[in-house]
Amino acid sequence: MNNALILIIYYFSILISILGYGIFFLGLFKKQLNSSNFGYVGLFGIYILLIYSYLSNFILAHSELHNIILLMLGISLFSLKLFKHFSRYKKEFFLTILVFFLISSSLFLYKNHDDFPYYHFPYTYYLTQQSFYIGVGQFNHGFRTPSSIFYLSSLFYLPKAGYSLIHLAPVFFLGFSNYIFINKIYLNLKNKENFYIILLSLSSLALANIFFYRMAEHGTDRSAQIIILIIFIELLQLINLKKINVSLLNKILILITITISLKAFYLIYAILLIPIVYYQKKKISFLIEFFRNKIFYLCLCLFFLVILTNFFNTGCLIYPLSFTCNEKLIWAISLEQVDAMNNWYQLWSKGGATPSGGVQNSDFYVQNFNWVSNWINVYFFNKVLDYLLGLLFLALIFFLAFFNWKDKTSFINKRKYLILYLIVFILFYEWFYNHPALRYGGYHLIILLIFLPLSLFIEKKIIFNQNLIKKVNVILAIIVLVFLSRNILRINKEIDVYSFNFYKNASYNKIFENHNHYKNILRIKNCHVSKKCPNENILIQRKFNKDIFYKK
Repeated sequence: MNNALILIIYYFSILISILGYGIFFLGLFKKQLNSSNFGYVGLFGIYILLIYSYLSNFILAHSELHNIILLMLGISLFSLKLFKHFSRYKKEFFLTILVFFLISSSLFLYKNHDDFPYYHFPYTYYLTQQSFYIGVGQFNHGFRTPSSIFYLSSLFYLPKAGYSLIHLAPVFFLGFSNYIFINKIYLNLKNKENFYIILLSLSSLALANIFFYRMAEHGTDRSAQIIILIIFIELLQLINLKKINVSLLNKILILITITISLKAFYLIYAILLIPIVYYQKKKISFLIEFFRNKIFYLCLCLFFLVILTNFFNTGCLIYPLSFTCNEKLIWAISLEQVDAMNNWYQLWSKGGATPSGGVQNSDFYVQNFNWVSNWINVYFFNKVLDYLLGLLFLALIFFLAFFNWKDKTSFINKRKYLILYLIVFILFYEWFYNHPALRYGGYHLIILLIFLPLSLFIEKKIIFNQNLIKKVNVILAIIVLVFLSRNILRINKEIDVYSFNFYKNASYNKIFENHNHYKNILRIKNCHVSKKCPNENILIQRKFNKDIFYKK
């Protein structure tokens, strides 16, 4: 069953459950974390559920019974806390409900991400039907690059809804991130400080809701990029504080870990810890305290689980980096295939492969900057330029709205941001040289390159008054209206083009039976048990009390 009423009921039930786990997590680490912001409470709830989902799937499937118990437990944890401290949490709770209500139009979609039927759905469905197998990367190259968003989504396989809710994970990342951005905007307006945080939060909110308004396009990439924007904003605040804020540091550690779990190549973002250490006056004592931090080891736990899952799927710690692979393992992907896939990812992101064709000499094409001219023709003018023009238009609006022409004070801003901006350039170069597709980490880097200096430039000309608050409110209202209108227009188009009846079939069309690679896993397993198909390309062995799939 997949009607709109069930979708909405589960949507808000899952929201409350996630908040329950977040509050429980905060209760466990009172000394290390201090936050009543329900945006962060929600992300902490997701964080603890990610750790649990990885751990639990080693021994059991995320079945409907398992998931409904987990859902009810989270709701119970939240209810107990809310009733006990209602006056403390009621404002945060109702504002959170409002934020998620405003983005609820994104839930209804006929068509999901292009990779969804290929491997997002099959991998998530596999987690709901079976505890983990070793060597599932042999079945599909998509199974070689699992994301934590699949593990979170597998917990949404629930009675009466089945797998029609597993597209919801990006909506929760968006909603909790929206709350954090909005909270930062109004907190700094109230305190009459840090306009650069206000402007960066506004621009991040615009990116997340205007440019990323279609949940079907989020995949495993855009949620990570939204979280990275939060990380940069928090880093800017942290390094400008005179004294280290342990709670803020731990938030950043958790956000970086979630980002890496969503996409393994974001491991490079661990570089963001460098400015934190750099700006400490007592670096040695800071590092000693850092490695005593319980949250740090909890973050290592999730990181280890992600790496271990990659290893059991492919024989590589980080796929497709061949130097992290052990080809001698029975289930390992051959190094030849690993290098070929690494080449393919670069080829695709550098414009050398498109649905209509590809270049002749792919090995030569991806080397150095041989690809740049073709990339400009096939990708820059089609996607990057449109995105750039949209950002520049947004920057112009912010400049005209906030710049105080009458103020003659100096533009010099003494905030500590140069090292962080240098890191943005390093990350941008790595992105452009290795995988210059916007979905592979380009969106947030480009917006930071534009809006970080713009926000620091305008800040010295800002007067905190009622007029400034009105301007911010108008921009926020426009962002909400654009998000709602674009999603309503999208739904109307899907109704006209696909005869989409979201009252009866509220989320993506059930077209996955022919793409369910889990069925192929079962077929191979049954072949092994019955010994009726010894000529299969993929074989199976039983070792360590686990089924191991491998190729001849």
